[in-house]
Order: sequence, then structure tokens, then C-alpha cells
Amino acid sequence: MNIIILGSGKVGFHLARQLINEGKHVTIIEKNSIRAKQISNQLDCMVINDEGNKLDVLYQAGLEKADFFISVTESDELNMIACGLAASNVKNIFTIARVRNIDYSHNQLSSNTVFGINHIINPEIEAAKVIAMSVERGALSNVMLFDNIDLQMRNLTIPAGSDLIGKNLHQVNEAIEATFLVPIMLRDDTHIIPSGDTVFEGNELLYVIATEEDFNVIFNYFNKPIVSLKDVAIIGCGKLGCYVADYLGYYKEDETKFIGKIMKRFSKDRVKKLHLIDSDYEQCQFLTEHYPQAMVTHADITQEEIWEEKLLKDYDLVIATTGNQELNLITAMYAKKEGAARSISLVETIAYRRISESLGIDVSVSINDVLVNTILKVIRKGNIKSIYNISGSPFEIIEFEISSTSPLCNKLIKNIKFPKETLIILISRGELNIIPHGDLAIEPNDHIVLITRSDTIKRLESIFGV
Repeated sequence: MNIIILGSGKVGFHLARQLINEGKHVTIIEKNSIRAKQISNQLDCMVINDEGNKLDVLYQAGLEKADFFISVTESDELNMIACGLAASNVKNIFTIARVRNIDYSHNQLSSNTVFGINHIINPEIEAAKVIAMSVERGALSNVMLFDNIDLQMRNLTIPAGSDLIGKNLHQVNEAIEATFLVPIMLRDDTHIIPSGDTVFEGNELLYVIATEEDFNVIFNYFNKPIVSLKDVAIIGCGKLGCYVADYLGYYKEDETKFIGKIMKRFSKDRVKKLHLIDSDYEQCQFLTEHYPQAMVTHADITQEEIWEEKLLKDYDLVIATTGNQELNLITAMYAKKEGAARSISLVETIAYRRISESLGIDVSVSINDVLVNTILKVIRKGNIKSIYNISGSPFEIIEFEISSTSPLCNKLIKNIKFPKETLIILISRGELNIIPHGDLAIEPNDHIVLITRSDTIKRLESIFGV
């Protein structure tokens, strides 16, 4: 598979590295000479230091052989122009553009393509959806849903002093009256695929798969019961903060803007009190007009008097979505100290996600991770239904659907030669969720959830016949 990526910022770099690890042929176009040199030294791919809106540059990048053209620069207009240029000169190329302007995104979703772009991704909307999924489930942790399986994956930390320390995973399964799987865990910056004999030492970050009902039991065991999230504060109400407010049901009843219609699908119960806090006076005027039922405060959360006034005291949920990830972490942590039951922090980098987890912040959403995972899902081949990249690790959780023509049909699991460090963790068959064993045969229409390394994806696609 040949892929051209225009723009090598954090998203472009992360995406390129992921695809290269999978054995895809990647070419990057980057206009900044210093950044282009850095990327060339870090990644095993061709890097072209030039503008991406020139046809000769696109052909130099291998446009005529490209399967995908992905434009993720900071400019909506450049992303759209470059994708349009690629699509108008090469047939059967699939184009993806990162576009922040909501009007452009609206047009995309109203028609099959716009300006030759096959798929438009709005990072703020995607991040707001992730926050929405978490809020709907009590903001207890990050949430990943599978497409066709009534299970979810969440993360939780075994705190220091826990009575689980010194017990192995099999004993922990017996101690907690719920059915769950731990496909991967993080210990001292090392990702481990645990066995039943793996002993917990404390402070491990666990990725857990279970039903929503069983998660209620698990989080209760970890002293994190579900609480009613009726009083909510959003700190930093730019585009993303507004999208979250829309999700909570606080847009005008006569509002026709598209994002309100999207987020209304997610909304279950409107919160009783919504407090919007922003440091920009003009933005606060906008918030007052568009969210008349919310309380709006013009305040700079970095000012000492704001902390002294205990502005964030005793909220059920505080969501920090400013453009400063350090400020988001501090705000979410402070809110918990002031009595907030739950807190959510928007971050950019993997390192800050880990920091947030160690600080006791309930949910940390990386807008870059969300965007990369969304793009990866779009470009995956065949019957791959969902994907979750474990941040900072070489591992991914992937859901495959087994077609009737798959070479795996009727094969016993023990006879399938999977790549090293690949493990089937769950099979969904109709309404049944099956913990697999070696003598179990794969059947058509099975949904297979497995954990694997990124660099084995190409081989897995061949094994699954996709």
C-alpha cells in the first residue's frame, strides 16, 4: 500500500510512524526544511521538502501509484486544495483531509465527496465524541467501544497500598465478582501482555475489557462508584469546549448549526447546571448568546484570585479543554482537590496522558491520538471493524470480522500460525462472547478481538484474507 502524507506535525509524524511499522510505503511532503530534515532522520521513508499544493511535487511523491493521499497540515484550505488536486489527476485514489472549519465538515457529510475529498475529519468533533462516550459512562475512565461486540475497554490503575498487590491476575479475577480480561498492562514504562500468573506490584496501568455492567462492579471495587453528573463545568470554551456543551444538550432549541445535530445523538439527559468558563471576553459573549441556559463566567483560570474564590468547588464533573495541556492537567487535578467527583483533561502528547493518570485525573483525551486512530480506521483494509492503538506502545487492539471466504473458517485456533506477541483475546459469535482456547474453531461471521504489534498488521491482513 502506497500512502502520501502532507504535513509532518505531531499527527502526520505519529501516523507515518504507525504506517511504516505496518510495512506500508509512506512518502511525506513537508514545506519546513528544518522539520523535513528531522523527520528524514527519524523515519524510514521518503521526505520531500516542498509545498504540497504543486502538482509536480505530488507526482514526485509518487501520486500516480498512491492508494491514499492524507493531508493533515494546520491549514484547512491547503488540505482541501491538495486533496482536490490529487483526486482530479489520479483515478481511484482515496483522499483524507483534516478540516477544522465546521461548515466544510457539514458539506462533506451532506454529500459523497466535496472538492474530490473522500473523507473529512474534524479533530475537535472526534475528540468531543470521545469525551461524550466517557461522560455517558460516568467519566470513570477512558472508553473504547467495539463495533459489533457488547464489550468495552477501559483503563484503571492499581493504586499503591491496594490489597491486590502481591496477587496474580487469576487471584484478582476471583477477588472481583465480575468477568473481565486484561489484554495489556503498563508497568514502569514497559507494556506487558499478562498471563494468569502475572503478579501485581502496584501502580500498574491496566487495560480492561468487560461489559458495562461488570465495569460497574470493577470500579466499585476500586472505590470509584458511578455518580450523577448533574453539575458540570467546562474550562476553556473554544470550538471543542462548545462541541462538548452541545453534546450536553445546551445549544439553543432553535439552533440550526450542524454540530448540535451531531451531538444531540449522543445526549441522554441534560445536566441540571452547566458552567462555561473562558478567559476571552468576546468568546464569553458568544457563549452567553448561544448557551442561554448555561452560566458563563469570564475568568482567567491561571489567576491566583480565581483559585482563592474556589470557582471549581464541588462540581460533579470538571472538563478542561483549553489550548494549554499543562493548564488542563493542573485545572483537572485542582478540581478533584476541591471536591469534584470526576475530571477530564484534554492533552496532546502521550507523556501527558500518562502524567494525568498518575495525578488521579479520571479521563485524559489526546486529540492527536484520537485523530490518528480515526484516520487509521478509515484506511484499514477489508474486514477490520475497529482499532485502538495503545498509546506509547507497539501494541494495538483490533477487531476483525471473519467472512465466509476467509482462509481461517473452520480452522482450530491452535493450528493458526499467528505472528509473535499476537493473541486472540475474545470471539463474539452471535450473542455469545467466547474466551478462546486452542481447540475452538473459527466460524464465518465471527468477530475476533486480538492484541498484536503494529508491525504485524500486514501479515495479519494476509492471514485473515482481507
